[in-house]
Amino acid sequence: MLDIKVIRENPDMVKAAMKTRNKDMDAFVDEVLAIDAQRREISSKTDALKNEQNTASREIPKIKKEGGDISAIMARMNEIKEIIKNNDAQIAELEAKQQKIMYEFPNIPNKDIPIGKDDSDNVEIRRWSEPTKFDFEPKAHWDIGADLGILDPETAAKVTGARFHFYKGLGARLERAIINFF
Repeated sequence: MLDIKVIRENPDMVKAAMKTRNKDMDAFVDEVLAIDAQRREISSKTDALKNEQNTASREIPKIKKEGGDISAIMARMNEIKEIIKNNDAQIAELEAKQQKIMYEFPNIPNKDIPIGKDDSDNVEIRRWSEPTKFDFEPKAHWDIGADLGILDPETAAKVTGARFHFYKGLGARLERAIINFF
């Protein structure tokens, strides 16, 4: 999740970065900034009220010692206490709303990463070694798994979408064994 400081300090950079990921997040960035400004304003008012409350708390013993009436101060203290309670609830609500929106933000990609619409636009930067040459056409692992009856990509695609598969039979047992081993 992105840090709110990054969004607050560089909203245009965040918007541009989201566009490189083929996401139009301008409205979300603006909404997060509006919520953040509102939260910060309420927080600032709450801090001022807490400061007033602390000042009044220090004054009450002095006034009592002099024999003065503290009923007006106590009434104001109770009023401040209610306002602070309401403000804290508002702040918590705004923070939750802000977090929910920010969970939708993808990470900002590195500037060195080529921009593309999908993985077909990926650029090969380097290879570790030469690919192995076979005297036959190698199959993809999902094809081998489907042929062996241990993977079910068709059903998984219907349930979850593309690029996912269900393990079944011995494939499920193998997967569980590997998970338990590590």
